[in-house]
Amino acid sequence: MTPSTLSFRPLLAGALVVTVFASSGCGWIRSKWGNEGAYQESRQNQPLEVPPGLDLPSTAGAVTIPEAPAGAATTAPGEGVPSDVGGAAAGNVAGIESFTLSDSVESSWRRIGIALGKIEGAVIGDRAQLLNSYEVSYQGVSMLVRAEAVDGQTRVVALGQDGQPIRTGVATQLLALLKARLG
Repeated sequence: MTPSTLSFRPLLAGALVVTVFASSGCGWIRSKWGNEGAYQESRQNQPLEVPPGLDLPSTAGAVTIPEAPAGAATTAPGEGVPSDVGGAAAGNVAGIESFTLSDSVESSWRRIGIALGKIEGAVIGDRAQLLNSYEVSYQGVSMLVRAEAVDGQTRVVALGQDGQPIRTGVATQLLALLKARLG
């Protein structure tokens, strides 16, 4: 054996022992010195305290029902609006649930906005081009008129506040008028 090999082996063994102790040393040192949970008692680990009055959001005015415009027909709670109500104002137009345009969604969305602006009594609220929709109020009913891509065409539908298609009432009349305007 050469002298360099003999002096290298104890160094290698020492490095191996130090590595083994270093990798398991934290657990061994904690158990020997008894400071396992000292960090858990720090102020930063205390639970969050919420000041009184901030634990629930304020619901004051969250559910306000707007007043009906003067001269608007009123219905008792639980009664639906029949599809022929407002027929004289709408020109006795029969309602439809949806209709299809042979155009792109972007072009249809712009055309729908122009046509809605020309329908008497239809008031456009918010416009959401990314959603291809308009918030519309017609004869006291608020709805979302939306253009959806379907097989290379565009389907136009009215959605209620719950996000579901409206199949009866004033919304179907508005869709019929909109279809007539768009041709």
